[in-house]
Amino acid sequence: MSQPVTLHRRTATTLSNVTTRHGQVHDVEQIEAMHARCSETSLHRRFHAPLPRVSTRQVRQMVSPADGWSLVAECAGQVIGFACAAPVSAYEVEVGLLVEDAHQHKGLGTRMLHEVARETAGRGYQTLQLLTQPENDRVLATVQKAGLIGRVSWNDDLLCVSMPVHRLVPSELPRPA
Repeated sequence: MSQPVTLHRRTATTLSNVTTRHGQVHDVEQIEAMHARCSETSLHRRFHAPLPRVSTRQVRQMVSPADGWSLVAECAGQVIGFACAAPVSAYEVEVGLLVEDAHQHKGLGTRMLHEVARETAGRGYQTLQLLTQPENDRVLATVQKAGLIGRVSWNDDLLCVSMPVHRLVPSELPRPA
């Protein structure tokens, strides 16, 4: 498990003891609750379509994607961030990332993206990709802050950000069974 990190809000209040670890089946209820706490805008940016709620079935699939893995961020025992990563080819992994609205803009998404990128490299993949809407300019800043270099191309009406990971050091996160 990676070391806890303290993230600071823009006000004097701080979040402490935010930890990240691999997602597991027993996290489904908490991850579903986190999605329910997110705004329609955040869900739309994550799923690229209006989505009033994320079903238990969808969360189960994201927690254990085929040949992939997931990552949760917790604060005080509550899931506040979630990433899922799944291969799209023998050399490339796609990541989906969501941080609960109340915890956005504090560096948690950057940390999670970096950890997924390190895990991707550790599993022998060469590239990490994510899809985003063109107006979501925060994504490119997150990529840069995570220490990654993104190549941007169009994929239908979405931007596809491809990031080489082959030079990253594998993550210290424990491998899921």
